[in-house]
Amino acid sequence: MAAKHFVVTACALLLAACGGSAGPSLPGSQGPASAQSVASGSSDFTGMQKCPESGSYDTYLKAEQTADPTQYQTEKTTWDDLKAAGANDSYIVVYVENTSDCGQFASATPSGKVAYVYAIRFKDSSSAAANYKTSSKDFHLSDSEVSQLKAAGATVNTGEATSLGTNSLVLSIDIQGISLYVAYWQNKPFEVAVVTFNEPTEGPAATKKINDRVH
Repeated sequence: MAAKHFVVTACALLLAACGGSAGPSLPGSQGPASAQSVASGSSDFTGMQKCPESGSYDTYLKAEQTADPTQYQTEKTTWDDLKAAGANDSYIVVYVENTSDCGQFASATPSGKVAYVYAIRFKDSSSAAANYKTSSKDFHLSDSEVSQLKAAGATVNTGEATSLGTNSLVLSIDIQGISLYVAYWQNKPFEVAVVTFNEPTEGPAATKKINDRVH
C-alpha cells in the first residue's frame, strides 16, 4: 500500500520533531465487499473533504507519479508486490481539513486534520493473513521502529488488545502538538489501514466503522 513507506515517513516526521474498483457492494450481497465500500464512508470523518488523488491504488499512483516521481517508484513496487501476494482490489481515500494538504503523499507535515484510509482486498483470507505477516510488503512497523516510537511516548497495542483481531496494530503518539494515529489490521480477505494526523478522536471511531464494513 502507499504503505510501510508512508507510515515510516509519517513516524519519522514526528520523531524528528522531538529530536529523534468496483463500486460499493450492496448489503447482503454474495462475496466479499469491494475495497471502495470498505474504505469510503461519508460519515467517517466530519468537517473534512476528499482529495482528488483518492481512488484505486492505480489512481493514487498516477497522481503521485506527477507530484513525486521518486516516491512513486517505491509505491508502485509495493503495489506490484501486493498483487503478487494475491491482492485483487484496492481503494485509497485521503480526507483533509485544508485543501493545501491534498497531494502531499506524506512529504510534508500536515497543516490541519488529515486522514488516509487504505483498503486492499486479497483473493482470500489466508492470502491477506500471510501478507500481513510479511513486513517487507505491508504497513507493519518493525520491532525497532515500534521501540523508537514507544521511547518517544507512543502507545502501541497489537493483536487482541486492539479489538481488531489477531493480526493488528494500533499506534498513537502526540509530539509538540502534532498527533498521529495509525491502525493497521487484517480482517477476512482485507488488509486495512487508517492513518490520521491531528485527529485523535475520530480516528479510532472511524476505524471501528471501517472494520464493521468488512464482509
